[in-house]
Amino acid sequence: MKGNIFVLAALTGLVVLGSMGQALADLYIETEQVSQGIPGQKAGPTTIKSYLSANATMTDTADRITIVDFKQKLLYDLDKNAKTYTKNEIEKMGLPGADKDDENPEQTQMMQAMMKSMAQSVKVTPTDETKTVSGYKCRKYLVSIMMANSDYWVTKDFQGYDEMKAIGEKTSKLFMDNPMLSQMNIMGMMKDLDGLPVQTHSRMMGGTITATVKKIEHKKLDPSLFQVPAGYKLVKKEQ
Repeated sequence: MKGNIFVLAALTGLVVLGSMGQALADLYIETEQVSQGIPGQKAGPTTIKSYLSANATMTDTADRITIVDFKQKLLYDLDKNAKTYTKNEIEKMGLPGADKDDENPEQTQMMQAMMKSMAQSVKVTPTDETKTVSGYKCRKYLVSIMMANSDYWVTKDFQGYDEMKAIGEKTSKLFMDNPMLSQMNIMGMMKDLDGLPVQTHSRMMGGTITATVKKIEHKKLDPSLFQVPAGYKLVKKEQ
């Protein structure tokens, strides 16, 4: 269950990056995330590196790597410390009987309830407030998802906006092809935001998480970034 929740969170983060467009080049986005007072999460700053291409995405954090392969419709979750990884068929994630090693009726019901609750709770409210964050002119949106309330500072004023939107559309298509993930209504949230969240400040579980984009580079990326590195061992999904 823990592994499924992690990869769902990773997909959600990717799909919020955009909506529609034609990919012209690749993107590298570097974000600093600072957590304070979140149970089970180390306090302090973490650097998140996101590599976005027309065929795949890769997100690299302190101890994990997430790769989404659009063509194969697969999601790889890598543990950098253990040098292990799991492989998920996105169209089947969370569905009953999709993986005999991970089959658990109670967990499936919990996942279904979580998706339904998330879909019903998503609310995006635009404001007229603007400010410059990391050199980008941004507009403030109030975002509510389940127990988290957030301030999103969103921009369209950067090179690579069309590429970001195209990648977001491909990611959202993966949601729509999965009956459970399609309930999350992330497409609606994505269209309401219509841009890149340069900074988000979220309040949840008695703590806060603030994520700020520090760098956006519009360049060609090495295809090897989107492959599982040599030396990693395939393991069963976390229970």
